[in-house]
Amino acid sequence: MLFSLVRVALLLRNLELLNTGIDNSPSWVLRSLWMGVRFDVDFVTKLMALPLLLLGIGNTLVPRFNRWFAIAAKWTAAIVISIALVLDISDIAFFEYCNSHLNALAISYLATDLGQAVTLVAEESNYLWLMVFEIVIAVLFTLFVLRLARHYRLHEADSALRLRTATYLIILCGLITFTSRGMTFQPRPLRSADAMISNNNFLNQLCVNPIKPFFETIFANEERAINLMDSVEAFDYACKAMERDNSFTHHSEAKDSPWRNVVIIAQEGNTAERLAREGNTQGLLPNLDRLIGEGRYYENTYASSTHTCYGIYALVTSLPPYLHLHPLKDGVQHNLGTAYDQLYARGEMKTLFFITHRPDFDNMNGFIPMQGFEELISEEDYAFKTDKTWGVDDHIMFDRALQEIDKAHSDGDAVAAILLTCSNHKPFNAPAVEGFTPKSIDAEERAIEYADWAMNRFIEMAKEREWFDETLFVITADHGRPISADYIMNESIFHIPLLFYSPKHIAPEVRSDLVAQVDITPTAFSMLGKEFDNRTMGIDITTEEREYAVTTSVGHLSCRSKRWLYAYNPETGAEYLYDLEAEGEDRLVNVAHEHRDTVAKMHRHAIATIQAGWDIHNTSQTNNEK
Repeated sequence: MLFSLVRVALLLRNLELLNTGIDNSPSWVLRSLWMGVRFDVDFVTKLMALPLLLLGIGNTLVPRFNRWFAIAAKWTAAIVISIALVLDISDIAFFEYCNSHLNALAISYLATDLGQAVTLVAEESNYLWLMVFEIVIAVLFTLFVLRLARHYRLHEADSALRLRTATYLIILCGLITFTSRGMTFQPRPLRSADAMISNNNFLNQLCVNPIKPFFETIFANEERAINLMDSVEAFDYACKAMERDNSFTHHSEAKDSPWRNVVIIAQEGNTAERLAREGNTQGLLPNLDRLIGEGRYYENTYASSTHTCYGIYALVTSLPPYLHLHPLKDGVQHNLGTAYDQLYARGEMKTLFFITHRPDFDNMNGFIPMQGFEELISEEDYAFKTDKTWGVDDHIMFDRALQEIDKAHSDGDAVAAILLTCSNHKPFNAPAVEGFTPKSIDAEERAIEYADWAMNRFIEMAKEREWFDETLFVITADHGRPISADYIMNESIFHIPLLFYSPKHIAPEVRSDLVAQVDITPTAFSMLGKEFDNRTMGIDITTEEREYAVTTSVGHLSCRSKRWLYAYNPETGAEYLYDLEAEGEDRLVNVAHEHRDTVAKMHRHAIATIQAGWDIHNTSQTNNEK
């Protein structure tokens, strides 16, 4: 009952997600809730097996020590179920931000910086109340179990209790067989894939009891490796697909260019779905909407994954994401011979990376300098001090970037800089600053407006510099934001803006080329006319065409072409194929069974790309040494 109430709470808090998909009638909702009950009963039955087994041992085999077995049984029941309920309620907050259930990455963040996680909860009242509710439920349930233990005299080893316990254990054995099959007589136990009951992504996720797959991802995360296919086979496939030789090297020759500098602005969680050109009428990104009309905009650009660490990894290394693994921490940590590293090592460019928050978050201070960045400028480097969770406000970081680029210009140095904003991140706390007048009263919308304002303020101030006309500005995002529930891997969290901006040298243009986040750095340095060796999965989109873009979340990987979107869950084997050219609701229907050849082709490309990328990441030599 308690697990079902949590599921209903998740449904009521996210009705807008239900309504953005198809198969969302009341009958579908009831089917989803019933499937959820089936998963819950299976889960709870298994959780109760251990305490009942302890009672059985104490009552029937060693009655002399029954008291101790009874104590162990009641506290096991209380603690195990209470922890499961706490995690289930916590899943609500995680789901609402990531559009996916709890996974191993959440634990990774907690283990890395528990203080940061607690601060996030404390500053977000919505989450704070959930945390209070979790504690209350856990305490009440524990008291309830202890009261039941007294009522049924579990500590007494009399014959009546032994008989009752033995009866319960026999019933439990039968129940486990029955409930593991979803309280039906189907020939196999319930699987996560059984939750895929409709073409409505939100209802499918609503079916699942998130605790079981949560622990499954943790156990999977213990293996810090990717084993999707044979490494040699994956590398051979990647070489052929990208028309590379066995060194996997594409050499970019030096050429004339109007630009000396490149500045990449990676905006936190800025989905392209909020742009007016995508049909959004809220008007939250007026400045980016205007700048798009003044530069070369790629309307079909997709982020590598759903979290900042993956976006930064893709921008810096041009390698793909790795499902449940943290690319800035996991695997062999060494110099990957990035384009930034090559140009910095040759003394051709000053390489700078700007963040607003602490340098140790996501292992930024360990990974970024290792990849050829001369300086990582973070919260502790700004004159302006703050107690905000995510450090200084965006405009403070932008002002420091202007100072650093001014200094490099006066010293005669060319600059390659990445600027990662963070104001558009929970807990939303847009500053009151001169020149910024938000239209919205909603905290999240004000944060989006502020991030857009701060970015534009930086561009306008840069226009007054001598170095403006010789600088290529790239405006993009680390990932999008889950504002819809369309496919099993949410479209809006992957669809990001990509604008190449230099009014003197780039004519306004909107291009429909398929672009992956890994393409941004190779393209930018090619446009700068720099010589470098590209041993990555990224291409120069000004001279090459991409057939597929690969993305992942913790539980799924996907492969996209201009027509098709394929998604795959390696744990369950569930596959999805959506026709992006279909009209209306047909666009949201899984047609995997009708197009098996397309599924097979895109599946192979996705797993080979991710496997080969992981193996490149973990090579024992740096790319400079090869």
